[in-house]
Amino acid sequence: MNTIVITGHNGFLGSNLLSNLISNKCKILGISKTIKKSNSIKQIKRNILDIKDSDIPKNSCIIHLAAITDVAYCEKYPKKCHDVNVIGTQKILEIARKKNCSVIYPSTSHVYGIPKKLPIKETHPTNATSVYSESKIKAEQLCKKFSKSYDLDISILRLFSTYGPKNSEYKVESIIIKQLLTGNLIKIGNLSPKRDFIYIDDVINAFQIVSENLKGFNIYNVGSEKSYSIKEICNILKKLNGKKIRIITDKTKLRKNDVKNVVSNCSRIKKLGWKSNVSINEGLELTLNWYITKK
Repeated sequence: MNTIVITGHNGFLGSNLLSNLISNKCKILGISKTIKKSNSIKQIKRNILDIKDSDIPKNSCIIHLAAITDVAYCEKYPKKCHDVNVIGTQKILEIARKKNCSVIYPSTSHVYGIPKKLPIKETHPTNATSVYSESKIKAEQLCKKFSKSYDLDISILRLFSTYGPKNSEYKVESIIIKQLLTGNLIKIGNLSPKRDFIYIDDVINAFQIVSENLKGFNIYNVGSEKSYSIKEICNILKKLNGKKIRIITDKTKLRKNDVKNVVSNCSRIKKLGWKSNVSINEGLELTLNWYITKK
């Protein structure tokens, strides 16, 4: 059994992916700048920019999750975003070339910028509208170049708005839920933009299916193929919690270039046998319950 190497294995995606792989008895190596006690996997404490050839076994499958994903943070620290997201990815690809490894790279729907047509297919042009999206586009270009030049099996998963337990605090559903549980008012930015929300279990299933179909260079959208406004998300959570609470717009949190609507076309990954199974109501209920038990 070849080793599955996960960079950034302690993050939101990584921790959920680990649970799935451990239950399937896979041989796993986690590489991250922080490590946690575990008897289930081998771990290496390493900043992605300091990663060494010797860290990664030959012929392994690298799932490269180590990245900065906070859009606001990337705008504030563009060099750090570029170093981690672009140079870090290049380092992984260099090792993959030397060690004959396959690579799964999680990208983002942000690479599409303001959609010209909905639903969005993988053939839609990329258009950087932020420091973060630019870094992911550059990393994607590196993946394509290395795959074509060195005959590496590399698949890119363009993830839409992934949510669920253990998600980052800056994510919109996390912000809404925390306010819902601690007060009588939800203050949020623009309520009208619509996003394609995809539950974490469906995303992890996509990683698993793609890992079983790694051949050549491929790009796959991973979304629910439905979109919901931020106001709709607030109202679903409000109804699930059964709490009387006001929802208002915080003008200080309004974004100038908010995309009005984002919805995926996932026909390409569906051909591999994947589909989105968790409804928005079910996924938000699972997420809300996790926060409640966490309290």
